[in-house]
Amino acid sequence: MSSTVSRSVFNREIREIYSKSLTLGDNWNLIVVDQNQNINYLEKSIQQLYLNEIITLIYHIIYSESFSVPVLYINIFKSNGSVFKYDEIYKFFSLKELDSDQEPILILTQQEHPILFKPFYYMHPCMTSHWMNQTKLGSDESFNFTLKWLSFVFSALRIPLDIKYALN
Repeated sequence: MSSTVSRSVFNREIREIYSKSLTLGDNWNLIVVDQNQNINYLEKSIQQLYLNEIITLIYHIIYSESFSVPVLYINIFKSNGSVFKYDEIYKFFSLKELDSDQEPILILTQQEHPILFKPFYYMHPCMTSHWMNQTKLGSDESFNFTLKWLSFVFSALRIPLDIKYALN
């Protein structure tokens, strides 16, 4: 099984996820940026109570041309509109800071969103291909690579993902 995915396959797979989301009432939105170049991404926005404050979480699943894999972009806004800082993001997702001699498992850093050109946190895609190759889940080529990746990433960040996505 390949541990990368082409843009055309990514677009087909996020459409499948979007379609399943409609059935499940999970509120993913399919954003079509450029229909001619076939540039699309998924977006989900949810609100929840955290430390006695309503926060808004925004998730984007975007295709990385450089790595040929999906990438998760995240922003969390406080009720006053300010964005979570780096340490707040790590605390929210219960990620620990790593010593300099430890190899990071999840690398969340802030960079400009490649489509919106605003600061977002994102999970760096440098290890995605390696992780996907190691999972051995759904080695069948018909299995949705992006969904497999999403379940891995959301699980690592303790973000709920309905198991019904995996059902036909």
